[in-house]
Amino acid sequence: MKKKNTTIYFLLVLAILFLLHHSISAQQKSLAEARLVVDSFSSEKDSIISLGVLINLQDDWHIYWRNPGDSGLPTDIELSLPNGITASEIKFPIPKIFASEEIVNYGYGHQVLFLFDVNVPENYSLQEINISAKINSLICKEMCKAFDTTVTISLDMSKDFTAEESISRLFEATRKMIPEQNQDLNINAESKSDYVYLKVFVNENENLNIKGIQFYPYEEGVFRNSVKQNIKQKENFFEILLEPDQFRIKDPASVNGIIIIEDEIENDLSKKAYEITVAIIELI
Repeated sequence: MKKKNTTIYFLLVLAILFLLHHSISAQQKSLAEARLVVDSFSSEKDSIISLGVLINLQDDWHIYWRNPGDSGLPTDIELSLPNGITASEIKFPIPKIFASEEIVNYGYGHQVLFLFDVNVPENYSLQEINISAKINSLICKEMCKAFDTTVTISLDMSKDFTAEESISRLFEATRKMIPEQNQDLNINAESKSDYVYLKVFVNENENLNIKGIQFYPYEEGVFRNSVKQNIKQKENFFEILLEPDQFRIKDPASVNGIIIIEDEIENDLSKKAYEITVAIIELI
């Protein structure tokens, strides 16, 4: 009788542990969910397909930009594609700032779409394309958890594809938040006493009504991250004071990152970002 009771007790403990494990796993899984999505395309006309890794997060949880800031890990996504098909590097939309006490981070809350351009050669022979994306990232609230997963999608190249309206709208909105390259911004950077003065000149002919301007660095540990940057508006330019990171191990030769400009047009605020790489001039 004693042996039978011991067996029942052992099985009961195993059952409780099993339920606890699956309950915790389900809770962790629901904190963030990822899937691959595709915008509408024509099988005959389009050689570039817009692919996105869509991540939805629970309230107050966030995931990180390419530069996470003072803590965290950059989000990394590795695509696996069929032979002959290539893809662009990951396109990060403009991040938000998450701050607590002295810690400043760059990232995304609620929902984010990371974009890729998938290049399909003309007269590609396979009718079906299988794509997978391996995501290595970290999600945080008061605490942080690893969010590592792989998502897949199959595309039928024998016919046109029409995305759900909500997905197409999301692609359209995200494209507007991707920093522009090869822009004609007039910018210079001057260094004095470990500080860098980044000057963004305004073309009077563009008739801009700039309400705000910020700089987010691509490199970690170079410039101090700040919720409120030291910005001065001069007659024809904005000057952003970039302070050195307290743990900087070498002086930068250039300023790399994105300039974010808020412009007001007919009482509507619009936000655009521009990628910049500006050599630093040493002032004597």
